Amino acid sequence: MEMEALNLILDNTESLRSVRDQIVTSEKTLTPSIRLQGIYAEPMLVLNDEVAVKGLASREHKIACLKIHGLPTIAEKTTLLRQYILCIFQTRVLLVYCSKVRQAWLAGGTKTKREAFRRVPSADNTREVRRIRALAIRALYATGLDYGVVKMGIQPGNTAVVLDVKPAPRLNKGMEAAFAEAINGYVTQLPRLVTEPDQVVLGADPEFLMCRTGGGLVMASRYFPRFGRVGCDAIWHGQNRADKPLVELRPQPTNDPRQLVIRLYKGMLVAAKRVNMPQIQWLAGALPHPRFPLGGHIHFSGISVNFKLLRALDHYLALPMVLVEDKRGVYRRPKYGFLGDFRPQFHGGFEYRTLPSWLISPVLTKGVLAAAQLIVARYPFLPATDFRDLSVQRSYYNGEKENLRARAARLWEELRLLPEYKVHQRYLDTLSEFLFSGKTWDESKDFRTLWKLPPYHR
Repeated sequence: MEMEALNLILDNTESLRSVRDQIVTSEKTLTPSIRLQGIYAEPMLVLNDEVAVKGLASREHKIACLKIHGLPTIAEKTTLLRQYILCIFQTRVLLVYCSKVRQAWLAGGTKTKREAFRRVPSADNTREVRRIRALAIRALYATGLDYGVVKMGIQPGNTAVVLDVKPAPRLNKGMEAAFAEAINGYVTQLPRLVTEPDQVVLGADPEFLMCRTGGGLVMASRYFPRFGRVGCDAIWHGQNRADKPLVELRPQPTNDPRQLVIRLYKGMLVAAKRVNMPQIQWLAGALPHPRFPLGGHIHFSGISVNFKLLRALDHYLALPMVLVEDKRGVYRRPKYGFLGDFRPQFHGGFEYRTLPSWLISPVLTKGVLAAAQLIVARYPFLPATDFRDLSVQRSYYNGEKENLRARAARLWEELRLLPEYKVHQRYLDTLSEFLFSGKTWDESKDFRTLWKLPPYHR
C-alpha cells in the first residue's frame, strides 16, 4: 500500500471531476491519505492520517484498535450469514452493499469463494442495517481514519462483527463518485466550520440516580414522566419495564452556558420538590451503581458533526476528565463512554455522548459546558493528535491518570491560547484548577450538597 499522502489540488472550474481524478489511483483504488492546503490546524487538513494508515497494514494492530474501543471482531474461523460492505466518509455512510450468498465460511479472515453483492437502498432503515451502519462508523473512527471501506458480517444469532477496515479499497464507479462528492464537500465546507462561541446553541440531558441509604434504588418512573424537562430514561430495572431508575434533566437549549446551568438547577429544584425524600442520596458521575452507567450528554444545535469535531471533544474534554473521575468510572468504558460516541439529532445538530454525568458539582458542570461550547466553535484551530497513539487510547479506557496528566495539561494550555477562552474564563479556570488538583470526585456522595439543593421535609 502506498503510504505517501496525496496533496489534493482543486480546480475551481471542475472541482468534483478534479477530486475524482486525483483520489482514484490508476489501479482503481482509493488513495489512502490526503493533505489539503489551508489556515487551520493539521488535523483539519489531513484526511486519513498517515500514521493511522500505516498502522492498519498490520492486522494485529487493526484488531487491537477495534477491541480497545469495544467493537466485536471475528475469531480465526467463523460462519457468517451475510456480509456487508460500507463506504464511509467520517459520520456519513455513503453506500452499503450486502452479500447475495446465504452463508460463507471464513478461515483466518480469508473467504473461500468470491461473493456477489447487491446495493442496499439508502432508504433501507431496518434494524439490522441501522446497527451495521452505526458499528461501521465506530470502526472507522476507532482505527483513526476519516474515510474508507468497512466490511461487516452477521453471525448466527444475528450478532454483528467487524471483518475489516480498508483505507485504500478497490472502487467501482458508484464508489468513485460517492467518495469524490464527500471529499469535495468537506473541502468546500472547511471555511464555514469556524464560528463564534455564542453561535453554538447548547442543550443537555445529564442523568442521575436516587438511592436509599442502604443502597436500594428509587425508581425515577414513580415520580417523573417519560418525557418532560425532568423525566426518566428508557432503561428499565429488573423484569418490569415500567421500573425506570434513571432521572434525566432536559433543560431548554441556549447559547449561554451560564443560562443552561441555571435551567439545570431549576430542573433539580423541581425534582427535589417532587420526590421530597431527604433520606435518599442523589448520585451522579460515571458508575455510582454497578448496573447503571450514567451519561452527561451534550447537544449542539445547528452544528454539522464530523470526525474532526468529535476528536477535538475527545481530546480536550473527555481525556482531561479522566484525571478527576472516581476510580469506578473505568468500568463504564468501553460499552459506554467510548471515544467519538455521538448521535445525530432531528434538529440538525448532534449529541456528544462520551462523557459521564458531570452533575457531580457546579464547578464541573459550568466548566464542561463552557469548554464544550469553546471547542465546538474553534476546533479547526486545535492541533491535538494524541489519540492516534494506541497507548494513549488504552490509558483513556483504563483510567490511567498519571499517563494522561501531562498530556491533559498541554491540551488545556492549547485551549487557553484561543482568544475566545476569555469569554467564559472564570468557569474554565475554575474547572482547570479542579482537573489538575490531584483530587477525584466521589460518586458515592449525594451531589445535592455541592449544589446547595434543599432536602424537603413533609
